[in-house]
Amino acid sequence: MNTVLEKGNIIAKIRKGEDLEQIIDYVKSEIYQNGPNSSVVLEILSYFKLFQPEFLTKDEQEIISTMGLFFKHPKIESLTGSVFEMYHQQLNSEFGNDYTPMQADILKKIRDLQYFSFSAPTSTGKSFVFRHLITDCSNDVVVIVPSRALINEYYDRLNSLVDRKTVNVLTFVDRINTKHIHRNIFILTPERAKELFKNKDWLNIDLILFDEAQLSDEHSVRGLYFDSIVRRALKYFPDAKFVFAHPFVENPEAQLQKNGIEIIDTTATYKNYELKNVGQIFYTHDTTSQKFYHFGSVPITLGKRKLEANFDPIESALKKGGSVLIYVPKSHIYSKQIYGQFQKYVSMCQPINDPVAIKMIDELKEYIGASTTDKLFYNSDMLEKLRCGIVVHHGSMPLTARLILEHFTQQGFCKICFATSTLEQGINMPFDVVYLDRFEESKTLSVKNLIGRAGRSTNKPVFDFGSVVLRPNAMSRFRNVYRKKNTLSSKSRLDTTDDKMDEKYEEYKEAINSGEFSDEYNLTNKDLEKLKSDSVTTVVPTLLDMMFNGKDFVLPNAVAKEVYEDFQCLYKQYLGRELTAAEKYVFDSAIKIMIWKVHGKTFSKICQERYAYVSKVAQRRLLSKTGHQEDADNLTVRYIAGYSDIPDKELRAFPLFPADTKGKDVDYDRIVYDTYDFLDKLIGFKLSDLFYAIFHQYFIEYQDDRAERLAKFIKYGTEDPTEIWMLRYGFSFEEIEWLKPCVDSIDQSEIIFNEKIENLSDVQKSSISKFIF
Repeated sequence: MNTVLEKGNIIAKIRKGEDLEQIIDYVKSEIYQNGPNSSVVLEILSYFKLFQPEFLTKDEQEIISTMGLFFKHPKIESLTGSVFEMYHQQLNSEFGNDYTPMQADILKKIRDLQYFSFSAPTSTGKSFVFRHLITDCSNDVVVIVPSRALINEYYDRLNSLVDRKTVNVLTFVDRINTKHIHRNIFILTPERAKELFKNKDWLNIDLILFDEAQLSDEHSVRGLYFDSIVRRALKYFPDAKFVFAHPFVENPEAQLQKNGIEIIDTTATYKNYELKNVGQIFYTHDTTSQKFYHFGSVPITLGKRKLEANFDPIESALKKGGSVLIYVPKSHIYSKQIYGQFQKYVSMCQPINDPVAIKMIDELKEYIGASTTDKLFYNSDMLEKLRCGIVVHHGSMPLTARLILEHFTQQGFCKICFATSTLEQGINMPFDVVYLDRFEESKTLSVKNLIGRAGRSTNKPVFDFGSVVLRPNAMSRFRNVYRKKNTLSSKSRLDTTDDKMDEKYEEYKEAINSGEFSDEYNLTNKDLEKLKSDSVTTVVPTLLDMMFNGKDFVLPNAVAKEVYEDFQCLYKQYLGRELTAAEKYVFDSAIKIMIWKVHGKTFSKICQERYAYVSKVAQRRLLSKTGHQEDADNLTVRYIAGYSDIPDKELRAFPLFPADTKGKDVDYDRIVYDTYDFLDKLIGFKLSDLFYAIFHQYFIEYQDDRAERLAKFIKYGTEDPTEIWMLRYGFSFEEIEWLKPCVDSIDQSEIIFNEKIENLSDVQKSSISKFIF
């Protein structure tokens, strides 16, 4: 090591201006020889940018060239810069873009190989490569991601890159618009990917890309399902290319080993890239003294003692128009303690007047059905904070809302984002500062991914860096995590026998391994048999009699309590046991929401119904009108069960709001988050498949049309053939409301509009432009 570095205290030396030439020479030499793959070297460079920006100016352009950041178009000011510019021109002529060497290598490997598994840090632009790779394919492409939040990210970007009149970009597997479409890009979660195998006969897949593929290591049904999708895809689509991408994984070859893919050439089939585009600086924040301290990730080189900073990095970033991510527990978002805890920074965020931002906020307001004018009814604190550029982001945030918030952030309107670990899953939302108010040492990959959000890789010809702030007690734990190597298991859980999971998990695993699994119903064959039993088929007709009044569905508020009991009875048959009292409360809430959906209620209407019930809106309004405001204000809430994952024998009953909560104090946002959890995690992920299978199988067996109608409502939320086709074309119920009168005809081949489309707004017209020829 360079003698200057051996003496340590590099941070202090750079701040004081000592040995700057020797230190920068070491940095330049390291990057020239090894590329930008040392976090410590980039950390040192970040301190030059912070403390000695004038000094760095003479070498900055050469360093950017040597780092291979050709998309920044650095000025050629030295011989080294000229050499790397020649390299840039060569890559550009070969790949037709300003790729970094790492991006070009990924692209080359994917083009040359049928199987490629690799790892690369966040913020290195792998998604940029993927998007261009996907658009260059001539046939179908499948992208498999771990969450529906990431589906949004891909869907959004790809829609702006491809010719939407000739390419379907779909978040489910379907065959639509066949008269005009030449190929499809499917962006799917593992659960939705099962549809590929049902449709294999007409698919012509060039590429299957598994992004954030570390999900395969998850100790859950999802982890099992991920591996099962890989194996079945290898079997059914043997000519397709398979690419596995991970962040911060030491052994990407594990993905090939666990799925029996032969590693022909170790230098080609997998690779762990360590190159980075941005540097990072680390601070601790003493909340008692409100002081910030610099500390180095490697004490022996950067300094064994932390160094007091003479400024507040969060305040500094906000004053410069930057943005800050504060990683907090979800409970602190719900309790709103984050606003008091970070009051200093929250108060720096002034109302936004930009019309684009205001339009996004209004879109979100309409989607969730909130009010921002009446504090006593349907008031959304989330929207009020958003007007000042303060975003909250967590796993119970509805997907549509999350997409709006991600656009809001990417367009530079977000000043502070309070987020839980949902941001770790590769969503492209970089920040100038990341503050880890919560540090989970056990979740190494999560921590590294969150840290990776610090620092924007801009197109400007400058060296970019971000800042990470921790609590003082997390400093040594952070260093351990930062240095820790993350490895994936090279053996699939499909092949292990030592899993200690519940019976359903084991049943599921056995069904996947033996092929005793129904793609049509997304259930094991064993479960399907259970759902055909006499104890099920005797309940179904009684339930149908209560759900229908002649040809019409019974309205939700007229649904008898026996309906809930019958649904419970069907669920008990599936589980093979009684439900606990706590499970019943949760299940009944889910059924109520499912029945509202069956009646075509939009998400906003369901939220409003639940809010009105729990907070006694009708009674409070009546008391207010008759001059009894004090009585209205003192009315307390009705009991409503909050979302919990079931089945769970250990679950304890709890209300969403404590019994002494005043109706006027009910948090509308909590209703929104809880409703989304029910719809997405319980109804969408579990109950829909189960009840669709029950009613659809009953229809096939007994030809009772009501069973088929109910099955369609459970699956689609409608039985109307036009509406079902519109859903298959990717329209939401909110869009169907205004678009349906404009549809002349719709089927698998195309959608034909009538003259009423002339009356649509410009925004509405733009959302259907890809279907107008």
